[in-house]
Amino acid sequence: MNFKKSTTLNGILMHPLLIGGRALIYHCGQVIRTSPIVAIHDASADQIRFETMNTNYTLLMNPTPQTAANSYMTSLAA
Repeated sequence: MNFKKSTTLNGILMHPLLIGGRALIYHCGQVIRTSPIVAIHDASADQIRFETMNTNYTLLMNPTPQTAANSYMTSLAA
């Protein structure tokens, strides 16, 4: 039997999740690009659980999306 890896990240989702698309997650100063999304299991204000072809993800949304996005965009401009 083939089990998928499970991973929990603290980060920010860079755009909405779409089945068949890839998640872009800002985590620890880097942008992570996942394999294609096959299912979205749960979404709340503080976490999102979704599944890609290779991994089950739990994304803990901390700090707030606006703060992280602004920090990310500022680092790109420098």
